[in-house]
Amino acid sequence: MRIHHLTVAAIVAVVPALAGACQQALDPAAALQQTRDRLLADLTRLPRYTCVQAITRRYFGAPIHLRQPRCSELIAAHDSRNHELSTQAWDRLRLEVAIVENDIVYSWVGAPQFEKGNMEKLAGRGPLGSGDFGFFLSEILRRAGVSFQGEEVVDGRRLLKYSYDMPLGKSGYSVRTDEGWALTAYSGTFLLDPAGADIARLTVRTAELPPGGNACWATSEVDYGRTLIHDHMVLIPRETRLRTIRRDGSEAFSVTTYSGCREYASKSRMLLEAPPGSAGAGAERPSAPPNALPEGLHLHTRIVTPIDFDTAWAGDSIEAVLRSPVRDKKHNIEAPTGSRLHGRLVRFAHASEPFDHFELGIELESIEINGRSVPLRAARYFSPSAMTPIIASRLPASATDDRSLGIGTFRFRGDRSHLKNFESEWITVSTNEKSDRP
Repeated sequence: MRIHHLTVAAIVAVVPALAGACQQALDPAAALQQTRDRLLADLTRLPRYTCVQAITRRYFGAPIHLRQPRCSELIAAHDSRNHELSTQAWDRLRLEVAIVENDIVYSWVGAPQFEKGNMEKLAGRGPLGSGDFGFFLSEILRRAGVSFQGEEVVDGRRLLKYSYDMPLGKSGYSVRTDEGWALTAYSGTFLLDPAGADIARLTVRTAELPPGGNACWATSEVDYGRTLIHDHMVLIPRETRLRTIRRDGSEAFSVTTYSGCREYASKSRMLLEAPPGSAGAGAERPSAPPNALPEGLHLHTRIVTPIDFDTAWAGDSIEAVLRSPVRDKKHNIEAPTGSRLHGRLVRFAHASEPFDHFELGIELESIEINGRSVPLRAARYFSPSAMTPIIASRLPASATDDRSLGIGTFRFRGDRSHLKNFESEWITVSTNEKSDRP
């Protein structure tokens, strides 16, 4: 839950042998078979590599004239519309994706390890696909019915266009529903480069999605290219464009670009904990750092990493310092003033409702105590003195938090352009605490 025709008459008249070779090179069936053989061989021996994904997502409001529409009506309305719906919000995030033993794992950029099964957590509230690195290609080339459609010229290249259809009985494309994952049929087109026996572009369009989820339909278009990784020219997605239609009529459109692809050489990064941090500052020091801070401790922090709203992405690392010592219930010092905290922006978004504002989700991950990096999970703390009734739209910052994830959400009016030395209060929570969100 991604892109001129050469005249050969003179060549035919002068060099018939070359004309025959050109005709063979552009034979649709031969080009398809040659490319299929190459791609399937490549996909079975993919090297271990990682790329950075930069994802920008826009969210569009539902048409106001629609009242409890059916999915078929929403899909038909989208196909016939020649303009975008009104934009309500956008967000952006950067992830690192690794291909290890033909499996896909994700992390924040620069995180100490990859984790399986955390795609939904990292994706946040928006759509994110995971088939761009070869799943669709492998399945289509092995099991789909394919038909030649004609020729196209894209960026000066003469390409061959094919359509395909993947029925439900052969499909491995699954989407999340209330009852779990469900398969869907899909179809689309792809463009092959006969000169290089390679794929240039793939489109994937689902059938109407099964009930039980919040989406009606999704389509993606992926542009492919090759890059040198460990002495091999590896096929990677260059850009993916994904559009989804929700059952309430709203839509989302995301553009994902890929960069920094390189060999992933060490398994240790998949398995080991984060490396220890540097020593903290301050004269007040506890005798020995704990394995993790207990719940119920108050943290008065100042974020010292400047956050520029024009350039910030979810996934960016941030640092903060303690403005006062952290004490336990017996007033013993757990962490001194000036201790460094490490965290991350896990959400960076802009929305126009209920007022024009930016939304930042911040997660504190660890604190440095006596030269050790101590794990940390904390939620925002609201002191009683701050709980006076104020109109939300007038607040410079407000919050809707998920305590179980240890994420504090802050809202800032849209005319603000940066954040520097931002102060906030937190309270440590248990990693087993249940979410209050329904």
